[in-house]
Amino acid sequence: MTKQSDIDAAVGRALHRLRQERDLTAAQLAAQAGVSAAMVSRIENGQVSPSLKTLDALAQALDVSIMALFSNSVSATDVHHVKAGDGLPARRVTDNHAHDYLLLGKHSGPGGAFESARIQIQREQAGTLPRYQHEGHVFIQMLKGKATYACANELFALAPGDSLSFDAKLPHGFAEIESDDIEFITVSTRPN
Repeated sequence: MTKQSDIDAAVGRALHRLRQERDLTAAQLAAQAGVSAAMVSRIENGQVSPSLKTLDALAQALDVSIMALFSNSVSATDVHHVKAGDGLPARRVTDNHAHDYLLLGKHSGPGGAFESARIQIQREQAGTLPRYQHEGHVFIQMLKGKATYACANELFALAPGDSLSFDAKLPHGFAEIESDDIEFITVSTRPN
């Protein structure tokens, strides 16, 4: 368990680094944030647990999110390294459609969720191509084959090297697979 003094020290280091990156003195930052120079000094030295109001004022003066002040306090997080051709095998099944894919990365936290996959679909086994709709955003890059992708009422021809990104609130999905098979990378995000 992280002690409060460890968090205070990490916030102090982040504040000091951000202030120096902007070539500001403690007095200049204090004036912009509406706090005392002594308070800035005590925070940077990890001698005080500042209020959220104070941290917010400092973050605004530095033109960063308040989370930037906690960037050095993260003690552990997941990192996924996937070698070429690898990934976690998975299968997506909907009514009259299924396809296999390799999950390349998946993360979730207070800021939302992120997922990336490498997908292959065989035209003769595609069945009824599903439509999706959810919160967040989607990015697709075609690696192999030709297909038509639908976003709401718009159709987009996709060939190797082409990419498409969109708000996932639009109903979306492949409308037609024109080659024997397609392969693509997809990245999607969803808010919590």
